[in-house]
Amino acid sequence: MHNFVFHIPTEIYFGKGTQQNIGKIAKQYGSRVLLLYGSERVVKNGLLGELTKNLQQEDISVYKYGGIQANPLLSKAKEIAKYAIEERIELLIAVGGGSVIDTAKAVSIAAVNKADLWTYYEQGKEVPKALPVGCVVTMAATASEANCVSVLSHDSKKQKKMFAHPQLFPRFSILNPELTYTASPKQTAVGAIDIFSHAFERYFCLEQRGTLRNKLCGAIMQTVVAELPKAMESPCDYDSRAQLMWAATMAHSDMIGTEGVFACHEMSHVLTEEYGLAHGVALAILMPAWLKFMLPWHMDLLAEFAREVWGEELKGCDDVEASQEGIFKMQQFIGRCHLPLSLHEAGINTRNSERLAEKLLTGRDYVGEAFEKINKEGASIIFQMAE
Repeated sequence: MHNFVFHIPTEIYFGKGTQQNIGKIAKQYGSRVLLLYGSERVVKNGLLGELTKNLQQEDISVYKYGGIQANPLLSKAKEIAKYAIEERIELLIAVGGGSVIDTAKAVSIAAVNKADLWTYYEQGKEVPKALPVGCVVTMAATASEANCVSVLSHDSKKQKKMFAHPQLFPRFSILNPELTYTASPKQTAVGAIDIFSHAFERYFCLEQRGTLRNKLCGAIMQTVVAELPKAMESPCDYDSRAQLMWAATMAHSDMIGTEGVFACHEMSHVLTEEYGLAHGVALAILMPAWLKFMLPWHMDLLAEFAREVWGEELKGCDDVEASQEGIFKMQQFIGRCHLPLSLHEAGINTRNSERLAEKLLTGRDYVGEAFEKINKEGASIIFQMAE
């Protein structure tokens, strides 16, 4: 194992009814709070009203800003930051999933620093200070509630970039699985594939493999495979929702390991930029294509992955059969979750794999650190396999 730093300063409040303590938790950080949210779902189901009431009971002034979309935009973050400055906001609380939390993190930078917000994402600029962020999670997916990562899209440049900085760790996050009940089956599936991908990309990191890490990654992926169908069939199954919610937080808060092979994530950002695909949908298409591409060079590792995740019956197969069957079983699972297996199934018929690869690798030679480096030619092949 290589050296690493493990740091999760976020306080997690997990379980039924935990959102009822929002006022007592929030008053530690200020008396002027801005609730950020996306769709009207949190208004219609009464969650926003409940949070507002609990905050006001602690003499906290509550402000609200909605309309944050999936694949959140730079322009929206700037717009909200301007409002936060005008209203002298002291604490941002994201009510939603990864897009809302990522936006709140962006606002936390823009509201107290003079530099243009996009320079942080584009240049990895240092963040001197940031407004504190809290989270009330309504969607199990990105683990943005417990990490220092924010992903934002530039409106005009059609670029989607990730920025990580210690200032972006949320101060607290409320994880009540009951709040995910109203997520649709498709939203649930898209989020769960993202959870799977975070463990998937850590599993294949050659620099940090070992018994504990491999088993932890495998357990996260097995949890998604076991629990996602239950949550899709029975949206109010508390245990399934709880298993997925905690798996999400574990998978991308470095609890199961730090470094990963994030090639599929980087390629998925290109598909989102070009075609507006949901992040989890893009990953569902790309992960099997990436496995197929890697098969000739890493059949033994792919066979190990297949046996770890897809069942005991593969343990008696040789590496050739196990690795191929593992890819097949993964595609079967994605299909059973009613997600597309190709760009064509996603309704995208005009594409150019070489152009996508060119965009992916602008300014660099490869993606796929700590595994098989993917150059422009390799990326073009994977995009083509995804068609």
